[in-house]
Amino acid sequence: MVVISEIKKVVASRLFLRKVKPGQSLVEFAVILPMFLLMTVVLIQLILIGAVALAVNQAAASCARYAALNNTYDQSTLNTYLKSVASPLINDTYLATIGLNPSTVPRTSGASVTVTVSYDLSGKLVLGSSFLGVTFPTTLAVSQTMVSN
Repeated sequence: MVVISEIKKVVASRLFLRKVKPGQSLVEFAVILPMFLLMTVVLIQLILIGAVALAVNQAAASCARYAALNNTYDQSTLNTYLKSVASPLINDTYLATIGLNPSTVPRTSGASVTVTVSYDLSGKLVLGSSFLGVTFPTTLAVSQTMVSN
């Protein structure tokens, strides 16, 4: 019987500690919600920057391969090809024209050809380029080099 009464005292003291005051849950929710939403928006922006970086990298590799296999194609032809193969995520007005080196055609067989694809992130950034001391990139540029055929 002594053990049961001790258990009741412990349970009663714990229940006393767990009592919440009216509105306490609402206040806690009001404090946590903005922080949670802010973290969610920052995470979405980082995911979007990563997805754009992957798409620009894929477009640059594809254009470098196309330029290496077709040594008579100039920069305007490669820009047209870029628009046709770029991911819908980056195929908009923020996609810059291709940088091609060497730009002279026809390129000699066995020479390196470098293609640079740039993308302006300002249209994709939800929070802007700087937010609470964190600076996000505003331009992504990827260069790919391959040997022409």
